[in-house]
Amino acid sequence: MQLKALSDRVQVFLGLANIGLLLLTDDRVALVDAGLDRRQARHVLEILTDYRYSLDTILVTHAHADHTGGCAFLQEATGCRILAGPREAPAVDNPIIQAIVLFGGAPLPELINRSLVADPARATAIEGSTMRLDDLEIEVLDLPGHSIGQKGFLVDGVAFVGDALFPEPVIKRNRLLYVFDPIDHLASLQRLESVNATTVVGGHFPPVTDRHSLLEANRKHVEHLFQFVRSLLTGPQTFERLLKELLGRFQLRKSGWEYFLYRSTLNGYLSALKRRGEADCRVIDNLLLWVGATAPEPPPPSETGPGPAGGPGGGHP
Repeated sequence: MQLKALSDRVQVFLGLANIGLLLLTDDRVALVDAGLDRRQARHVLEILTDYRYSLDTILVTHAHADHTGGCAFLQEATGCRILAGPREAPAVDNPIIQAIVLFGGAPLPELINRSLVADPARATAIEGSTMRLDDLEIEVLDLPGHSIGQKGFLVDGVAFVGDALFPEPVIKRNRLLYVFDPIDHLASLQRLESVNATTVVGGHFPPVTDRHSLLEANRKHVEHLFQFVRSLLTGPQTFERLLKELLGRFQLRKSGWEYFLYRSTLNGYLSALKRRGEADCRVIDNLLLWVGATAPEPPPPSETGPGPAGGPGGGHP
């Protein structure tokens, strides 16, 4: 695992899951995220010990297991506090929430695995848009979309953005990125345009100084998904048929827990299309069917002249 300096007060452990390192006072440090698992966390702790650093705090971008897998180990070993956004902290405390979200009820046993469910740790909710660790000022960025309440952290000109961004090669390799809420995700991408950072650190790619191509690639991916899902709604469709078409479009054949990951992603896009007035769903004969939104029929002409201007807009079937 490589430790790379990004500024006077900020470094990063580069790996399959990046972990930020913030230098506080009196040889105390904070981490941004805690890595994939106990093994990665143990390696990080060994390095901190070699430098005679004392771990004080872990800032969690979001509560997915590949970012919180080391939280419990590090908290047990050092007594450090863990801070996360108000919507993410409960899932650090109760990681089974991640499996419940994907399944929509008491989860299948195969969803209780290290890729989805980390060991539980005690987390405190972050309040406000700024915070201070010793003399280090940190701006807390709202970056929901990939997860329900993802946070970013801007420190000394370096923005840790979790999984709000992925590089184009990763998008092409994975073909279909997990998104909890694509409407929120697009808003977070827009927000990142104006963040005053010289370096951006994502969860799974090396730091970059030019974020604009990344933002455009991620925006195009989400808009392409919107367009494709919308194109499938030519008539009433079951969710299962839509999911089969979506996975086929991206040449993906998934089973086990990964199937539920893509199932959740499609649900997010369908929900977003409904909220945008571009799709609707109905239960007919105990079967949930999705349809595309259509323009309403114009009202018949009034014998007493035109009605009042304005009124509700947006067509639903």
